[in-house]
Amino acid sequence: CGPWASSGAPCCRTAPAVVMRSFAVAVAAAFASITSALGGDGFFANSLASSVASSSVNDRALFTIWPASAPSDKSGESASSEPQALEAQEEERELTRHVEHRDQTHRRTFTSSTVTTSTSSTSTSTTGPHVFGGKPTEEAFYGWLSVWRSKYQIGVWNANLTDPWESLLPKDLRGHPTRVVQSHGGAAGGVVTEGMGYGIMIEGLLAANGNKTALNLSLSMIKSWLAMVNGPDTAVQPLGGGMNATGSATQVNTWPYGISTVEWSHFKTGPAGVPAWKFPIDNAHIEGNEGSAADGDQDAVLGMVYTAKALGYPDDFVDMVIRTIISFASADLGFPDLYRTLPHGEKVYVPKLGSMWGGLLPPGGKYKTAQQAWCYSPGYFAPAHYRTFRDFLIKHWQKDFDDYMPPHSDGSPTTLDEMVQAFNSAIVSGYNLLWYSSCSSGTVSNWVGVKAPCEDEDALNCPGVPWAHTPYIGAEGGTCSSSGTEFGAFGADASRTAWRVAMDYVLYREESSRITIYDRQGSPDLEEIFGARRYLNRIVEQYRSSSTCDGGELGSCFRNTTSPYRMANAFDLKFNATHTTCHGVPNEPESWWAGFMAYPTFTAFVAPYDEIGAEQMTNWMDTFSSICNFSKVDVTDFTLGEEPEGAICLTSYFEASQAVISTMIMAGFVSPLEQESFSQAREKVKILKDEILPVLERVSASNAWLPPALGALGALAAMSMAAIRRRQRTSSAYSHLAEELPKSPSASGACESA
Repeated sequence: CGPWASSGAPCCRTAPAVVMRSFAVAVAAAFASITSALGGDGFFANSLASSVASSSVNDRALFTIWPASAPSDKSGESASSEPQALEAQEEERELTRHVEHRDQTHRRTFTSSTVTTSTSSTSTSTTGPHVFGGKPTEEAFYGWLSVWRSKYQIGVWNANLTDPWESLLPKDLRGHPTRVVQSHGGAAGGVVTEGMGYGIMIEGLLAANGNKTALNLSLSMIKSWLAMVNGPDTAVQPLGGGMNATGSATQVNTWPYGISTVEWSHFKTGPAGVPAWKFPIDNAHIEGNEGSAADGDQDAVLGMVYTAKALGYPDDFVDMVIRTIISFASADLGFPDLYRTLPHGEKVYVPKLGSMWGGLLPPGGKYKTAQQAWCYSPGYFAPAHYRTFRDFLIKHWQKDFDDYMPPHSDGSPTTLDEMVQAFNSAIVSGYNLLWYSSCSSGTVSNWVGVKAPCEDEDALNCPGVPWAHTPYIGAEGGTCSSSGTEFGAFGADASRTAWRVAMDYVLYREESSRITIYDRQGSPDLEEIFGARRYLNRIVEQYRSSSTCDGGELGSCFRNTTSPYRMANAFDLKFNATHTTCHGVPNEPESWWAGFMAYPTFTAFVAPYDEIGAEQMTNWMDTFSSICNFSKVDVTDFTLGEEPEGAICLTSYFEASQAVISTMIMAGFVSPLEQESFSQAREKVKILKDEILPVLERVSASNAWLPPALGALGALAAMSMAAIRRRQRTSSAYSHLAEELPKSPSASGACESA
């Protein structure tokens, strides 16, 4: 009973039972925390903890008899928190050393139900979540992140725009400086939504993992995005993705079809939606800047969703994100009425290339395309984004949000269910178009055709099969192109397909595993199996079979050289690369030696492949990540250091964007939206450390059995903290556990009980 015995506390008889039960709870909690942090479900441990905790002894008795700290001189006061802060800092440093040591000596292999530490060179991974790179991949990501952030500039005036009114912004955006991404080269020079989308997506994903710097950067760029949506003072406001005419951005039945902006809010905040694709806008040549670009829009919206998570989903911020998703669905997908109907009744939405062109927009009529008709880019296809938008809508929808929805052409209201179906349809159509526009090597066409005309050019929907003649436009074999890249060739626009599909596997492993493939007439082909993993495995097999080194063996590809030429053989025509052209990709690809071509293909290794073990997949990613030497790069401020050294290590805008996104995915920084945050998991372990361990330490002096047990428990807590620190960059193996259970009342009840 120690010093409290004289106080008359009735501890002597109850102490053994309380200590033993609390110790069992602590061990079970530590075990559950470790298994959860490492990817397991902790079912056994949680059951044990629940069983022990249900004992007849009151939990609070423990803390009444043995307080967490000695009584202070003043009632209700505790000791100074400064020593605790210093202790926490030292704990962080120590745990970092633990993680670094572990990452240098171990590789973790995930399956659907277990976690193992693997050193075998022959292991395989046939199920389970994605594989990720090791320390070299993580270091490469931080290097490329530094390069990428050097493209940021303070001030939306760089886009010739004024800051939004603070009073019209969600509260979390107020007070932040505006920030833009400055791009250079090709059609993307200036401030473009592509670069802004990359920036908001990257920082939003990192912010959701607890990175405060990333959160501030994301908020600054989202604030600039809203200024872009409103448009310049010299144009009709909000300009959004419409033309410079009243109602073009906000009314569904004006040209271009759909709404690109919801200009009002129940929270009395300003317009939200998708903006014109390029700034600054010169009114004398505004036509060249008007209209949204779907690729940048969807990346920006994904970043907003993850930023909302980082903020804890404030109501006014969620409202802004909801309005932006609605605008994206309407302007860039054609919701609610721009679709085709397959023979068995399935509605097919084809992602457009922007609010004014692409997809199913016809060459004539009321809603005619502004550029080439029936054109589509597989590199714009972002299935993980669409699923995330869908799930965000479902989780956060409120009745008032119905007021923001665009009506059907006949004036009837649209519903949340219809928008959810539109996102699901865009995923299916996107994978079908990928099926018909790719080769066995994983190469895919920049631009392909989706011709499915209606008899009446003013009609928005009718029966038709968009991929009936893909990759060509119609039976006549027409072609299309844009952005300076070639039709039917694997190039700068198509290269992004790999990392977009890799994100689908990382975030929606089960759902992305099998997609219904339809034949040219629009009937389901049940014999074909296709999805994210199968597409990514094509790229992995191309590297495995065509490289003249084994990237799964560290050092093999750089033996006696710093050049990655042995891996280039997989896609470089100069080295007689095979399977880079086919019916779906009829023209020769761009050079693998461009970083924007090579880096996205590396992300394919996140999806398990039966022919290569998980450790070898990790080694392949580490091999790719070692192409560039970042030893002289200042990872906190790129301008203070030197350029990375290596063969495909250019730091220009587009090269850097593809490299930083690809290494971010490979390093494990892309996590499912509803995965438990690092801070939440860490708090569970701190309860173990700060409340239970001190109690047990006080009674250990008179119990010889307890010190060894406390040592083991302390080790468990340290291991758990280290694992949790790593988990913030790792996908959960069990995000879809509930979905995998049988859909019966008893199963549902058991799930809620668990």
